[in-house]
Amino acid sequence: MSRPMSYLESTTHDSCNIWMTSLSDKYKCRPETPEYEEMSLADFAALCRLVSGPNEGKDVLPLLNQLGFVQRRKNDKPAIIRYYHCSQEKDPEQYYGRLLRLYLLHRSEQELKPQGFQTYQSFYNSGFVRLPCSDHIESVKRVVKRNKDKYEKNSEDIESALEEFEQNRDVVIDEWCNLAPESEVVRLQCDENLPERHSDDENEQENVPDYSRQSDAVTEIRAIREQPAVDPAVVRIMYQNLNQKQACVFYAIRDWCIQRVCGLNPDPFFLYVNGGAGTGKSHLIKCIHSEASKILSRLPSNAEEADISNPTVLLTSFTGTAAFSINGSTLHSLLKLPRSLKPPIQGLGNQLDEVRSELINAEIIVIDEISMVSKLLFAYVDARLKQIKGTQRPFGGMSVLAVGDFYQLPPVRQSKPLCVYDPEQIDLWQEHFQMITLTEIMRQKDDVAFAEMLNRIRVKEKTNELSQCDRDLLSQAVTAPEECPIEVLHIYATNKNVESHNTDTLKKLHSNIIIINADDFQKDKRTGRMARRDKPFTGGRNDLPDTLNVAEGARVMLTRNLDTLNGLVNGAFGILIKVVRSENDGQIIKLGLRMDNWQPMRHNRSANAASDDLVYIERAEESLKFK
Repeated sequence: MSRPMSYLESTTHDSCNIWMTSLSDKYKCRPETPEYEEMSLADFAALCRLVSGPNEGKDVLPLLNQLGFVQRRKNDKPAIIRYYHCSQEKDPEQYYGRLLRLYLLHRSEQELKPQGFQTYQSFYNSGFVRLPCSDHIESVKRVVKRNKDKYEKNSEDIESALEEFEQNRDVVIDEWCNLAPESEVVRLQCDENLPERHSDDENEQENVPDYSRQSDAVTEIRAIREQPAVDPAVVRIMYQNLNQKQACVFYAIRDWCIQRVCGLNPDPFFLYVNGGAGTGKSHLIKCIHSEASKILSRLPSNAEEADISNPTVLLTSFTGTAAFSINGSTLHSLLKLPRSLKPPIQGLGNQLDEVRSELINAEIIVIDEISMVSKLLFAYVDARLKQIKGTQRPFGGMSVLAVGDFYQLPPVRQSKPLCVYDPEQIDLWQEHFQMITLTEIMRQKDDVAFAEMLNRIRVKEKTNELSQCDRDLLSQAVTAPEECPIEVLHIYATNKNVESHNTDTLKKLHSNIIIINADDFQKDKRTGRMARRDKPFTGGRNDLPDTLNVAEGARVMLTRNLDTLNGLVNGAFGILIKVVRSENDGQIIKLGLRMDNWQPMRHNRSANAASDDLVYIERAEESLKFK
């Protein structure tokens, strides 16, 4: 892995110090204490951990050559180590080199093949070494075997069994007849007594003949977890409602999935579906997700997994509201992205194995609301997928379907959208993505005049005046503010106007207004302890509010993503039903909401919830971002 770009830019052109130090480099520079001197590379990886500084805990020692700091793991509980595997017969030099690097104590590569030995194999078979803290010499083979037995128990027997299994793969299933012949007879009799099954048109699962298994294929019995059933009639209607351009995209991706399942290994696709509001982008996403998930679930690699419930198509979006509308996740929650995307790009660290196991079957990632994704976030997604999939191909070798409209919301904090070229930032958009534009209005197809006006406004320049025809059409929807119903949603240009309207409306509709102040704490200079302030701080626009005015029965809207899977996202509406106070001091500890988009929650946010149709929002804690 190369060093960060900021470091490379500060070096000279002829500098060779461009690579990060590996675990092997740091092992060679381990502390010169008896404990570390007697460690092999395998011991160093399993029993030690690298820390950032000397203050990370007890027993932290510096590495030589200023390569960092190391600490033994607590309770001597070893970590699981990973290493590459090579064949002793096909590549003996690489095989014995791996054994020596892992299990022979050394501080340089020259110690693994000393002068007088031409190969690693000859040194392994004939060499002798004197171990630290020992006065006698010992054969290399004996030292390697002793250390190897700690980490590769029965490895030769397991490898032999795997080779035998591969050679007799076609007859393995028949061995069940020899192991339990009576049980096999009972199973066959039960199969004969089963009533004949007739196809039911209503519950029929569509068959895709393009990738059906061959008739002479071996039949295997597997324990699998089936995907949630979708009514075929509903799916069929969804497909039938696709217009011509939508169908072109749908069948292009469907054909790619079929080629992938048939083992043709097509190149990943990178498509951008563009279109204004109401052109059926979300509908197309649902159709593609349904069909692609069904086809890709039959990939041979997925069929060999014990649990194939992990998704093959990932539905994502920048905002929680859009993610919930397509039954997906936000990019940040799915890929465990940090809140701050400042370079250098941070890896997953200890979360890598967890995320990799969740996304092991993923072949396609769909990104909705692509207009809100900045270049830096897009580069983070690319780097994260490369790390998860373990390959340096663009986006980790996954196919990407980007959906959105660059005429709509741009990235936050004045970042440039992906479609705008910036030579100072990584550009993954211009190089890879092909654009398809949806033009037919599907949402307002019964009101063609209104739909056409929306498209004209979508592409209109600020300096261009509206036509008189469009002005007349818009004026029909204009209503004086005092004539608007007070309970309907009002939209304003600034947050100040929004807060003023909400405060006035709450006073008009409710008399039982409750003021909830934030519990802010500040370090006391005299005692050094955190003390509660009498008056809360006034934070910035991105901080939690210092005061909330609420009332039972009032309409509320969430302004943070709390639980995307259950619909508790920024912009979700509900009604405040219950204010829960502490039995000890009467302080308000949580609010019970009945959400408009209510559904059976996967887990309630409070263990003491009194009713399944209420969602309890508890107090949250964040650090203020001012000095």
